[in-house]
Amino acid sequence: MLQHDVVIVGGGLAGCRAALEIKNLIPTVDVAVVSKTHPIRSHSIAAQGGIAASLKNVDPKDSWQSHAFDTVKGSDYLAYQDAVILLTKEAPDVIIDLEHLGVLFSRLENGKISQRAFGGHTYNRTCYAADNGYAILHELVNNLHRNDVTIYDEWYVMQLILEEGDAKGIIMYRIEDGKL
Repeated sequence: MLQHDVVIVGGGLAGCRAALEIKNLIPTVDVAVVSKTHPIRSHSIAAQGGIAASLKNVDPKDSWQSHAFDTVKGSDYLAYQDAVILLTKEAPDVIIDLEHLGVLFSRLENGKISQRAFGGHTYNRTCYAADNGYAILHELVNNLHRNDVTIYDEWYVMQLILEEGDAKGIIMYRIEDGKL
């Protein structure tokens, strides 16, 4: 039986970033990521538009409030607005954090991160790299390896094991050979 302190199901941007944050908070914790494809092949590589954040590098009038409004409007007013406020307030710090992890965002001539227009945004606030999803995932996976996170790629999670309502484990199926 395989054992880890924390197991994250999903090897896309969110799963990889969550694993890194756990390792940053508690370096001694044993973390694993389970992904039905190699993380660099996850659907997150389709995120080619970029990541929105009101850095104000191109449009100094931009703000988290405008970003929040655009996000809520883009959701047909169905988004949970408290989450949108948190997301848009923290987005600039997330971009800087990704940059410190090694993501090579496209740059303006003055050296600041470039930003461009993207669907439904009032201002140019989308930070991007040549192949944004791939570029970010590549750096996150490199950081997983540097931080000794175990990656189970091409494993499929079949069932969550619950004990008295608490998640205690998972049953996984290795696609390559059918091993449980």
